[in-house]
Amino acid sequence: MSAKRAPIVLAAVVAAGLAGAPRARATVVDTPPPDGAVTDRDAPTVTARLQGSDAPAAAAAHIGDALTFVVTAISRRNVPVNLPGTLDLGAFTVLDRKESEQDLGDGRVRHDFSLTIAAYEPGEKEIPAVEVTYLGGSGDVRTARTTPLPVKLTSLIANEPEPALKDAAGPVVVLEENRLVIYVAAGLLAATLGALVTWLVVRRLRARIAARPGPPPRPAHEIALEKLDRLGQYGFLEDADNRPFYFAVSEVIREYLGARFGFDSLELTTDELIDELGRTAGRELGIYGGEVQGWLAACDLVKFAKISPSATEARGSLETALRIVTSTRPRPEPVTAGDGAPPTGRPGPTEAARG
Repeated sequence: MSAKRAPIVLAAVVAAGLAGAPRARATVVDTPPPDGAVTDRDAPTVTARLQGSDAPAAAAAHIGDALTFVVTAISRRNVPVNLPGTLDLGAFTVLDRKESEQDLGDGRVRHDFSLTIAAYEPGEKEIPAVEVTYLGGSGDVRTARTTPLPVKLTSLIANEPEPALKDAAGPVVVLEENRLVIYVAAGLLAATLGALVTWLVVRRLRARIAARPGPPPRPAHEIALEKLDRLGQYGFLEDADNRPFYFAVSEVIREYLGARFGFDSLELTTDELIDELGRTAGRELGIYGGEVQGWLAACDLVKFAKISPSATEARGSLETALRIVTSTRPRPEPVTAGDGAPPTGRPGPTEAARG
């Protein structure tokens, strides 16, 4: 800074302090060069201002308030300016940092470095001088710095200069009779009792009505035989594609085996179905287990290998399906003498009396 410029800067600082502006400003701190020294034409003009983001005034803020500390550097367009990434701000902590540039149009560029800072101890604090680096004409790194900024931080719980007790408060009603809760509780209790009595009455009335048992479920073999008989009525043609018949007859037998021996068979593969039959049917399946396995494997060959069987083969497959159902259906239990029927070859009591 030249000797002519120093008085102007000093006068600006004094004028800002006398005006009591809410934003403090700091200018570049440079000692005047000695007589005959060359002024650095690349040196930017650096200013600093402090604004309260949460507080009404930046110079007097509360501890913990987020303050915006802005360092502005106006430099020539071809002079790079940078603010170091790590700053030592004393009692203040950097919370956030933002940078922006603006071309002023007269060959100069304005660089704004906005720092959000906060301090957590009350008292007279000071933001230390901040150095801004720039490149000189010879490519060397030079610095320009701001002046320290004083900040007064007050505590939110500190007493006033002349603390005094508040006026005595008036009496406060502590006990007050409120019957609304009693009325609401009584209403809920009555509604609950009414609902309980209604439920008991309805339950007794329903218990008196004898539920008629529905018809017993049809045996699985009857349903399977009926479906197989319906498939046989469609007939078989020699030159027709008989694969849809194999899909249908295989589905009937799978459904029958699952319903007959008590497992879900429609989603199982042939191997899984045979394994499940071995676990659930056991001896009840008897010698027909091999025939069932062979028949299912033949159906799978037709379904997945895209083999179109003849009408004779389709008719034979239907006869095998009928034989599987009739051979594995439940056998009627013989009636013994203990069940109320007379043993074979002997007359019952009624017949003996008649004789």
